[in-house]
Amino acid sequence: MLDIRRLRVLRGPNIWAHRPVLELLLDLGEIKDRSSEEIPGFNDRLKSWLPSLIEHHCSPGERGGFFQRLERGTYMAHCLEHVTLELQTLAGTPVGFGRARETDEDGVYRVAIEYAEEALGRAAVESARTLLLAAIHDRPFDPADELEPLRALCHEVRLGPSTHAIAAAARARRIPVRRLGSENLLQLGWGQRQRRVWTAETDRTSAIAESIAQDKDLTRMLLAAAGVPVPEGRPVASAEEAWRFAQESGAPVVVKPRYGNHGRGVTANLSTPGQVEQAFAAARREGSDVLCERYIPGADFRLLVVGERVVAAACREPAQVSGDGQASVRQLVAEVNRDPRRSAGHATMLSLIELDPIALAILAEQGLTPESVPAAGVRVILRHNANLSTGGTATDVTDLVHPQVAARVVDAARVVGLDLAGIDVLAQDIGRPLEEQGGAIVEVNAGPGLRMHLEPSAGLPRPVGEAIIDLLFPPGEDGRIPLVAVTGVSGKNGTARLIAWLLRAPDALVGLATSAGLELGERRWAARDATGPAAAHDLLLYPRLTAAVLAVGAEGIRGEGLGFDRCLVGVVTALAHADTQALPDSAALEDLVRVKRCVVEAVPAHGCAVLNAEDPLVAGMAERSRGAVLWFARDPAHPVVTAALAQGGRAVVERDGGIRLVTGDSEEALLPLARLPCDAAGHALVPVGNVLAAIAAAWALGLAPERIRAALETYPT
Repeated sequence: MLDIRRLRVLRGPNIWAHRPVLELLLDLGEIKDRSSEEIPGFNDRLKSWLPSLIEHHCSPGERGGFFQRLERGTYMAHCLEHVTLELQTLAGTPVGFGRARETDEDGVYRVAIEYAEEALGRAAVESARTLLLAAIHDRPFDPADELEPLRALCHEVRLGPSTHAIAAAARARRIPVRRLGSENLLQLGWGQRQRRVWTAETDRTSAIAESIAQDKDLTRMLLAAAGVPVPEGRPVASAEEAWRFAQESGAPVVVKPRYGNHGRGVTANLSTPGQVEQAFAAARREGSDVLCERYIPGADFRLLVVGERVVAAACREPAQVSGDGQASVRQLVAEVNRDPRRSAGHATMLSLIELDPIALAILAEQGLTPESVPAAGVRVILRHNANLSTGGTATDVTDLVHPQVAARVVDAARVVGLDLAGIDVLAQDIGRPLEEQGGAIVEVNAGPGLRMHLEPSAGLPRPVGEAIIDLLFPPGEDGRIPLVAVTGVSGKNGTARLIAWLLRAPDALVGLATSAGLELGERRWAARDATGPAAAHDLLLYPRLTAAVLAVGAEGIRGEGLGFDRCLVGVVTALAHADTQALPDSAALEDLVRVKRCVVEAVPAHGCAVLNAEDPLVAGMAERSRGAVLWFARDPAHPVVTAALAQGGRAVVERDGGIRLVTGDSEEALLPLARLPCDAAGHALVPVGNVLAAIAAAWALGLAPERIRAALETYPT
């Protein structure tokens, strides 16, 4: 019952949607003839276990729509679709697209379910199946027990908040996004127009600048030389030396690791030898080199610099709890840590508060232990520094930053050499110049966390992901190179190869994928069938690529979806005489059309679909193209061609022994058929129909007729 015969991961645009989906072949077994309202107690159990399913609109198109379907009666494939979607949403990745369709086999359904993280989607399918079987058979089931591991898996596999914000901003700009590996490395764009980011570091973040930022003493020296306000300080080899510095400079002081991040090992506002000794030990645990600096009183601010401007600022509060007169400090910390926004590490917007040695020392300064019960309203500080990684919170103050403060902060990023930087400022008032109030810049951070700006504890969230994308891709740029996708049951390889030849130029590097393998310019490698999505991924990863031409096979689309989200030109050669047995799991030509049509549906509004006017199955795809349609046909009087030309459309046709480019009622002779590439025996290297398709694709890309003509005449024999 509810047996999953097959699960496919469609990672690119596919026959179901223009987004990633899991496609299941689901066998309902003995439950195939029973719908939800016929199973005693099923609907009540499902609603009580997942009450949030009321938000699913389903076919009624309104809140509670899915519950209406349950009451009227619906099949278990439909229930599995909705439960899987909801479990993913509750785990932390909101998704909403799903479809369930009957197959020709009784009781067997094809189910498509959107996912954001593949591992989580797979796990949610299994959890949904377990839940439904429990609801069908009236077995005990605790949704919390099922959700806890799903949420843990979500935190483990999804992008961190900073990287996710950058990826979302890129997608909003229609910039291709691809995760490289399982960490937070992203490829944004394709080929020579791509950029790469890793959390809040870019491929232009200098390794030297990052090393400078990690060395807090070197950073302080460089900033001071540039006239940026910094606290007096120096490296110290012992707690005694740190205390001598405190006496010389006038306590209080700050002790911290010379190399470190996330506020680990930093202790501030130290005024006694004992405090300095404990702080030195904490700093030494993070590294052998320790700094001691003059303490700057005031609030702790983090300013984010992107390029040449400050795009966000937050005032940070240290980890703390507030007494209620009943709970101990330990219990108060546990209660604060129950906030779903908090987790270990950096997977969520806030981090857990830890009662570690630093926290215990700060509690002791206040005369408290973890078992102490603070009076109602008493504020208990657990950190002197306000880093979010140690459990602190943040309030947005972007609109309050004084222009001179912003200027000094940008100077600090410039001096270190960072394109993205998180600048830590201590000041009484961020709305006044630092020099006026004795404020200072105390740290410059490479790879700054964006969490406090994306979802501050108070104040407005700031579009920092968008700011980073605007730095990487100025307005009007989308990171894309020209991509041509060619499909059809015959001729796609030869057509793709000819298109790649037409695109060659001294300053161009064209990638080609066919059933014979992958090619970069004149270099061929990977002698394998490269008509699937993996080939597209490999080609578009290459950083010198200027254009890509892909022969796209039905098996790849069916098995994984397209290897790209959009193609500037989509070409369909011919389908009318297809051998449908060549397509796995498809016994009808209609299914083949749906698969091949994915290429046309991937054409954007500013792109072009190149279609065979003489093949009715291909011609019918024109209505699915969001872009223009450019026709090709050997018969210049074909009704599809004449109708398109009457509307001012374009076509490449054969007429009077030659190839002609036609726009509306104007026509240009391109090349006599006799001058098409032939082998030594005089046989055409590429069938005329495929030549017409290739010429149409090149024309759609804006190549001038004379360039197309010259390339055809030099095609290698």
